[in-house]
Amino acid sequence: MSKREADQSALKKALDSDWPQIQKRLIEKAAEEAGQAKPHEPYWTTGEDGRRTLNYSPDSWWLQHFDERDVLLGLPGVAVMHTQHWHTGAAVSTIHDAYNMRRATSAGECFAEDDILAHIERFARGQFVAIRTSGPGAGHAVGMATTMRTTRPPTAPILSWIEAIGDLQLAAHEPAGDWLYGAEMAVRHMYRRKGIGTGLYRARFDLVRSLNLRGWYAVGMLMGYKAHAGALDVVEYGERVIAGEIADPTVTMQMNRGFRAVSVVPDYDDEPQAGDAGVLIVWDNPDYVEGGESG
Repeated sequence: MSKREADQSALKKALDSDWPQIQKRLIEKAAEEAGQAKPHEPYWTTGEDGRRTLNYSPDSWWLQHFDERDVLLGLPGVAVMHTQHWHTGAAVSTIHDAYNMRRATSAGECFAEDDILAHIERFARGQFVAIRTSGPGAGHAVGMATTMRTTRPPTAPILSWIEAIGDLQLAAHEPAGDWLYGAEMAVRHMYRRKGIGTGLYRARFDLVRSLNLRGWYAVGMLMGYKAHAGALDVVEYGERVIAGEIADPTVTMQMNRGFRAVSVVPDYDDEPQAGDAGVLIVWDNPDYVEGGESG
């Protein structure tokens, strides 16, 4: 490898893995040289000609909060991490984008920023975001996932979405629960098929193992049903998805990630594209130790 190729490789590695820290150091260095005590806030400098210049980096708003030690999984230009207070607005916006919501919905239909904050308060380790770490939109979430713990096993009668989570602030979360329950996952449209969903799934699989939980279950919405609604009722559609006869964009993908599809769940949540129905999916933790300590 030539020196030029080695330099380019090193630069690419730095940009992919450490670019936020590079940006942060550059901003702090520039502020230090200008005698600015608070590097992540706008500041004025005066040139030799007496002209005053307002110095401000658009990256500062998030870099002042970012710490590479919080990153669970690094992807090119994206970091998967636990949701924090500065992610709440972008996490809600990601849900709206993923479900084609043109404006914020009523409190009974979608998580709001105060709900995301409540999730963090209840179960910080179970909340995830994928954020851009370089380029336009850096600092903003492009994917998110919400989970909780429950003692209710997947063999119990499946409740509707809102009944299962208690309310939009996860009132049904049980700190000693031995199952992880998937409450929400969303990836912005333009960022799909780029490994972000895979990263969010990996982070949750790792969580189940680290907490020594029995497994993880959720109800995957049958988001491909709308295209078949004229020919099949939603239960028949779901059964054919489970049998592998029809590929559903959500449930089939979850099956391919290692979940076993158990049964169709009608009237799970208000989602017209899915006929309000989903499929119970279960992932059994292969590393679970009976009687072992739960994290």
